[in-house]
Amino acid sequence: MNPYVNYIVFWSVFVVGFFISFRILQAIEIEKYFKKYRLFEINAAYLILSLLTSYFLAKMLLDIIELFPRN
Repeated sequence: MNPYVNYIVFWSVFVVGFFISFRILQAIEIEKYFKKYRLFEINAAYLILSLLTSYFLAKMLLDIIELFPRN
């Protein structure tokens, strides 16, 4: 696949996946697993988990696309 298309697909899926995973994490309410009033740690956990989830989602989609031939 064209590297420019890979770049566009990766970053669009990454951004969309970030917002979706962030909203899902907020719905799960991981705050209850942290001590009270630890806002920095809670926000850092949301950010790191959302970044990791969206990266793996975008990378997995690119790998799935590469599995199929270009016919």
